[in-house]
Amino acid sequence: MSAMHQDVSLLRRLYTGESVQQACRAIESLEPDGPPIPSAASPTQQHFEARALLGLLEFRNVYTRYPLGITAVHPEPEGIALRVESEERAAEILFNLLPAYVSDNEVHGVPGLRITQRDRTAIELRVLGEPARLRLTGLPARLWRSVIAMMLDKWIDPDATLLCWKSSPKAWTDAERGHQAQWEGRSDHFTQVQQRGAWLGSGLLRRAALLHTVSNTFLLDGYGGASDVARLVLRSSHVRGQGPGPHHIVAALTDPTFGLPLHLTRFRGDTDETYGGDQQFVLVDVGKTAILDLRATPEGPHSRLQPELWQAILRRLPDSGFTSSLSPSTLAGLCGLGAA
Repeated sequence: MSAMHQDVSLLRRLYTGESVQQACRAIESLEPDGPPIPSAASPTQQHFEARALLGLLEFRNVYTRYPLGITAVHPEPEGIALRVESEERAAEILFNLLPAYVSDNEVHGVPGLRITQRDRTAIELRVLGEPARLRLTGLPARLWRSVIAMMLDKWIDPDATLLCWKSSPKAWTDAERGHQAQWEGRSDHFTQVQQRGAWLGSGLLRRAALLHTVSNTFLLDGYGGASDVARLVLRSSHVRGQGPGPHHIVAALTDPTFGLPLHLTRFRGDTDETYGGDQQFVLVDVGKTAILDLRATPEGPHSRLQPELWQAILRRLPDSGFTSSLSPSTLAGLCGLGAA
C-alpha cells in the first residue's frame, strides 16, 4: 500500500473505528475518485440509517464505555454494519428498530424490518421488499439469542403488543401497511422533509466513531424534527478539562474529504473550552435540506455512573483531536461570535 493510501486509511479509522486492516481493505477497494466513506446507494437505505441513528440516541442516562454503545461502523454503499458494545445496547437497538403493533395503526419501529440472517458473530436486519439492510456485529450467536430474550422480557407486554417481525417473518403485516399509509405516505409533507434530509442522519451513522475518537464525549443523546427542514439535535456530555473538546467533532464533520456537506452558521458559548461553559454549534447544508444542532456540555460523572465504568471511560478518551482541527475561537469568527 502506498503511503498516501495508508494515510487515508488511518484517517478513515477516526470516523469509523475500524481496524487498520479493515480500513485499508476498504480504501483499496474504492472506485477511482470514490469517496473514502461511501454514501448509502439508495434513498431507502439512507432513510433507514437515519432512523437507526435516532434509535441509538434514544437512551439518555444509559452509561456504557462508548457514548452510543457502538464501537465501530463499517459503511458500504448497499448497507452498513455496526459493532455493538454490549448485550444491553444491542437489546436497545433491536427494541427501537424491530416493528411491533400497539393500537390504532401505530407501529413502533421500522415497518417491514425483519431479522433475515444470523451467523457466528452477527445478525442482519432487512426491510422486506426493499434494498435496506443493517448488520449488527460484535456478539457471538448465543448472546444474540439472549439479547432478543432480554429485549422481549424488559420492554414488551405480550398481552398488548403484536410483534410483527416475529408473527410474520416473511411478509408485511396489515398493521405495518396501515401505519405506513397513514403516517409515512409519499405525499405527506413531514415525510418528504425527513426523506430530503435523511442524508444527514445516514452520513452521521457512517461516521459514528468520530463522536468518541476525536473528542472527550462520554454521553450522547438527541432527537429529530422537521418543519420545512429536517433537524437533528445532538446533546453531548464531555469530560471537563480532559482530552480534546467538541469543536473537534465540528472540524471533522466539515472536512472537505471525509466530512459531510455542512457549514457552520452559528456558534454560541465560550471560546475557551478550559473555562467549562456550554457550547452550541449549528451546521446546515447549502441546499438547506437539513440542520445539525450540536449542544455540548462539560460535565462530571453522574451519580448513576459506576466508578469502575467512569475510569474505563477516562482510559478510552483520545489524547488528541482531529488532525486539522479548527479552534473554538476560529469557529466563532467564521460565523460571528455568539451569533444567533
